[in-house]
Amino acid sequence: MVAAFCAISLAGCETGATGPAANPPVNRQSRNASEALHTGSVRVVASKPSEALRIRIDGMNLAEAIGIAISRHPDISRANAVVAQSASEVAIARSAWYPALTYNVQPGYGTFGGERKAGLHGSLGVTQLIYDFGKTPGQVSAASATLSQRRHLLNDTTETVAYETAAVFVELAAGQDMKAAAARQVKALQDIHAKIRQRVQAGLSDASDQSQADVAIQRASAEGLKAETRFDLSAGKLAELIGVRPQRIASLAGTQKLLQSLGAEAGNIEQTPAIRAASAAVDAADAQLRVAKADRWPSLGITASQSRSSASDSSDDKPFVGLAISGGFSLGGLAQHKVAAAEAEKRASAQALENQRLVTRTALGSAETETAGAAARLVSYNKVIALTRSSRDLYWQEYTLNKRPLTDVINAERDVYTAEGERINAAADGIVSKIKAYAALGRLTAMLSQKMRDQP
Repeated sequence: MVAAFCAISLAGCETGATGPAANPPVNRQSRNASEALHTGSVRVVASKPSEALRIRIDGMNLAEAIGIAISRHPDISRANAVVAQSASEVAIARSAWYPALTYNVQPGYGTFGGERKAGLHGSLGVTQLIYDFGKTPGQVSAASATLSQRRHLLNDTTETVAYETAAVFVELAAGQDMKAAAARQVKALQDIHAKIRQRVQAGLSDASDQSQADVAIQRASAEGLKAETRFDLSAGKLAELIGVRPQRIASLAGTQKLLQSLGAEAGNIEQTPAIRAASAAVDAADAQLRVAKADRWPSLGITASQSRSSASDSSDDKPFVGLAISGGFSLGGLAQHKVAAAEAEKRASAQALENQRLVTRTALGSAETETAGAAARLVSYNKVIALTRSSRDLYWQEYTLNKRPLTDVINAERDVYTAEGERINAAADGIVSKIKAYAALGRLTAMLSQKMRDQP
């Protein structure tokens, strides 16, 4: 999943990048970050130099931000390393079926043929496992199931990183829209202030109305600073994830349009990475139980060895071929305790699987409820904004006829900004809940990857 997303959506993330050298140049500090901000783009390194792509910083969209975060996030590098470790453990378990060579060299001083002298004694042997009552097959199955589990956990980690990046991106887009809304409020109040100044000069309004407009502008400017702080906080969080700080990103409406084009948040929860990882853990625990039961029985093999000594009359220089039987028995009931522990581990893994199913169903249900609630709020606040703007225009006309105080006009303008802020929050909540549903199903990166693939 990681490889597909990076290769298609960015055409430049390294597949399975696992170290600092694999990170794109966005991971470098001040010099490269300054250069990227200056040029307005960031270079993401591909597996082939010809595939390198410069992604714009200003105007960056959701898919691009997620792709960069995935390519450089340390938790994904860690998960890749764990997968590589598990692959080696599978090879280790399978190696038990191959012949094992042993050697022994002993230089020393002793009696050889009735004479004390220095000598050298050595031996070379080979052992081939024949049958061990299912112990080795169980170890191979356990290692393979663990490898499968960790691969699914890698995909789950990728989905988690994608969701965290998307949530920060949406918050930044909301902050960007709030800045624009605050700027519109200041501009509207400045226009009102200019009209009042003309009315005061013409003797149609009191000078106190101009002061009242000044206060309203200062209050709106303070709200603009609050929106600026919200934007800066989100930009800082995104910079930690992608390595650069964009000054402008795709709008909230553009992000919403992108997600709507992905399709419905539907899928089989049994195919989610988290549940598949938990299911693989159950398989691994079952295999470990078989290993624990087989460990009570001996292992059978064939062994052959040859000893040689520097003493010409040594009686030990004879080849040996025979059946090797190895095993052990603990008076403390070690085998029974291992079986009991393995059974308990299997029960715990089964319950962890059921818990993960519960968590996934809960997350999907919560996301569905949040999406419906956000959509209803969005419709409501759109109506509030339209009605408030109509009221504001009507209040201004009545103010010019000395039928309404200026306070009503200013309050109406402030109500427009407040409603716009709530509409932005509702839109952001709806987008995040939709992203949450995709991530809970383990389909966020796959669907964004498909979307980038389908683009011309």
